Amino acid sequence: MEELRVKVPDMSCGHCVGAIERALAGVDGVIAVEASLDMKIVTVRADRNLDHSVVITAIEGAGYTPKIER
Repeated sequence: MEELRVKVPDMSCGHCVGAIERALAGVDGVIAVEASLDMKIVTVRADRNLDHSVVITAIEGAGYTPKIER
């Protein structure tokens, strides 16, 4: 299982969390998404190696500006 943490500084409300979670639920291989509004971090778990650019594109498609946490 792979885990990717993404900082989303412009995630500011419950609607934002829902929009990001829905966008990532449609990414092939994603099995869980947890968004922390307080920390502005989204944790994505997948059943295989994820192409990080696909995750970034999905979040951007929902209207947000993600940054990969290292």
